[in-house]
Amino acid sequence: MQYLKKDIKDRIIAAAIEEFKFNGYSNASIRNIANNAEISLGNIYRYFTNKEALYFAVINPFMESFREAIQNKLNFHDKNPGELASTLAGILTQYADEFIIIRQGNTSHYNAFINYLVGIISQKINEYLQAADTSAGRKVTNPSLCEAVAEGFLVSLFKTFQFEVDAVVLERYIRELITFYFGNMQSRFANFTE
Repeated sequence: MQYLKKDIKDRIIAAAIEEFKFNGYSNASIRNIANNAEISLGNIYRYFTNKEALYFAVINPFMESFREAIQNKLNFHDKNPGELASTLAGILTQYADEFIIIRQGNTSHYNAFINYLVGIISQKINEYLQAADTSAGRKVTNPSLCEAVAEGFLVSLFKTFQFEVDAVVLERYIRELITFYFGNMQSRFANFTE
């Protein structure tokens, strides 16, 4: 009995990341993945039953790591806005390829992930507004405001990921988006009447 080798599986996953990133799930080729991993086509099927299983092997660890990073590192109570922007930009830059893969992947998985992101980002915005020293949290009466801001941010974020730039430039672009969407949130409501 021949045992599966971790280095071969890692090469398959690395090749799959590139294939899914550049061709999307629908147009991804298992043959290209095998060629880029420098293994036989049949050998891929010893590790993954089909393209969907390989896709899940790529996105599931990312989704779990991303959820943990957002929950554990993005805390509005312990950081000032600059630190938050830096933390969020770092997290998003770290997972840029995976975001592209999910965006170009299976629609139902993309929608579920976007719904999760909208929920967590809108929750974090709401926490920030409620924790503010000003009355910003009380002034917001539109129940969909936080979700609308989160959705707008995500649309802009995915547009930013389309640029082929290095990680330093990408992080700067993301910080600009964060500043635009979330910068000075408290002061935006300062003159807003209750």
